[in-house]
Amino acid sequence: MVARQGNLGVLAALGVLIQIALIAFPPLPAAAAQAEVALFYEELAPHGNWVDYGSFGPVWYPTRVSPNWRPYLDGRWVPTTEGWVFETSEPWGWATYHFGNWMPTEEFGWVWVPGSTWYPATAAWRTGEDFIGWAPIPPPGFIPPPAFAPGGGFIPGTPVLDLLTPPFWIFANAPNLLLGFGQPFIPAFSFFNCGCLAPFNFVPTIFTRTLFLNNFFFPRFAPNAFFVFGPPFNSVALTSNLNIFQLQKFARTVNLLALQNVLPAAAMFSRRPFLRDLIPAPVLQGQRLIVAPVNNVRLAERSLARPGVVPAPANLPPLRAEIPRVGAAAPRGPERPVPEVIRGMQVSKGLGLPPQAELENRIMKPELRRQPRSLGPPAPGITGEPAVRRLPEGRVSRRPRLTPQEENLRTRQEVEILQQQILQSRRLQRGQESLPSRQIRPQEVQPRREMRPAPPTRGAPPLRGGRQGPYPGMGFH
Repeated sequence: MVARQGNLGVLAALGVLIQIALIAFPPLPAAAAQAEVALFYEELAPHGNWVDYGSFGPVWYPTRVSPNWRPYLDGRWVPTTEGWVFETSEPWGWATYHFGNWMPTEEFGWVWVPGSTWYPATAAWRTGEDFIGWAPIPPPGFIPPPAFAPGGGFIPGTPVLDLLTPPFWIFANAPNLLLGFGQPFIPAFSFFNCGCLAPFNFVPTIFTRTLFLNNFFFPRFAPNAFFVFGPPFNSVALTSNLNIFQLQKFARTVNLLALQNVLPAAAMFSRRPFLRDLIPAPVLQGQRLIVAPVNNVRLAERSLARPGVVPAPANLPPLRAEIPRVGAAAPRGPERPVPEVIRGMQVSKGLGLPPQAELENRIMKPELRRQPRSLGPPAPGITGEPAVRRLPEGRVSRRPRLTPQEENLRTRQEVEILQQQILQSRRLQRGQESLPSRQIRPQEVQPRREMRPAPPTRGAPPLRGGRQGPYPGMGFH
C-alpha cells in the first residue's frame, strides 16, 4: 500500500514537472518549410524582400508601401457566409491575407510568415458600442518586440491571442465598417483613406472598452483550421443603419472571384498551376465554402490560423533563390520607408496610422478625449508635449498636410478628389444623393476644401459579460 502511494506521488510530481517544462520551454516555432516558401517566392519577390528570420525561416515584407502601413489597412472588409474577407488593391493580398501569419519585428516592421492553409482571413476581432477592431494573428512561437509586448512582460507559453496588445489593433468607427457596401472597390473605400479609424493614441483606451470575439469556425475540408468569423451581421446592420435582410442576401450571393486580390489572377494560375491545389475547390468555382462553428472553444483559441494545417502540394518546383539571413547581408531592393517620429512619439517600425485614415480628435467622445494614452516615450528633442493634445471644446483640430513622400499621393488635387469620393460614397449610403454619372475633374475641386467625416451615429447596445460568443446572432442561414 505504501509502495503504491509512493508511485502515485512520483507520477504526480512528474506531471507537474512536465507542465512546468511546457510553460518555461514552449515548442519552438516551425520554420517555414522550403515547400511553403516555394509556393509564394516568385510571385511576392517583385513586391518586397525575403529574409531568413531566425527560427521562423524565410519571411517576406512589402517595400512599396507608405511609412505608416500595416496589414489589413489598405482595403475593406466584405461580409460573406464564410466569414469577413479583406478586399484590397495590394497585388499580394491573395497570399498574405489568406495564408500564413503576420507579425511585427524591430528590424523590418510587419513581416509575413508563409503557410499552406487557406483561410477567409487570419485576423482576430473586438467589438464595442462605438468601435469595431481587428488585428493580425501572429504565428506559433511568436515573441513580441518591446513595443508590442504585454505590460507585465512576455511569458513563454502564453497563448497567442493573449499577446494581441493594443498596438496590434485597428479600430474603425462602427458605422463605417462597410465602406462602399455593394459597390466595386476603389481607393476611396479603403480604410487607408477613410478618415474613420480611431487615432493611434486612443487605441489603448478603446481596447479596454471592447470585447474579444470568439465566434470560431472551421471549413469542412480542414476541421483543424480554426479562424474567427468576425462581427455578427445583426450588430453590423444595426450600427450601419442597414437592413439586416439586405446584408444577409449580400453575404450569401457575393462571389469571391469578383473581389480584388482575394484570389490569384488567372495569369498567375497559368504560371503557377500548383496554386489551384492550395485554394478550396468551391472558392475557385465561385461557390459557397461550407464552414461550421467550433465546439471546443479552448482548443480553437490556442490553435487559431495555424499556417500548416493543410500540407503543401507535392512535386513543387525547387526553390533555387538564396535568401539572406538577418544580419548576414542586406536584402536587395528598396527598403520600406518608416518615420522615426510620429506626432511627438518615438515609435518602432510597424506602429502608427496614416493621417487621412484617422478620425479627427473632436469626433471622439468627450470621455475618450479626456483620457488619451501614450503608446511610447517622447521622442528626443520633444519635451513638455503630450502624445495627444487635448483641444478646448468647440475648437477644431486641423489634419496634418499630406505629402507624396508620406502617403504615396502625388498631388494635393488628387487628395481633394479622393476626399470628394469618400463624401459622395457616404451620402449614397445614407440615401441623401446618388453618385454622379461622370468623374470629378481636378479643376472642379475647391483647392482648400477639407473632408469632414460623417458624424457618428448611435451604435449597437453595449455588450455584456466577458467575451462575446461563441456565435450569437451571426445573421445568416
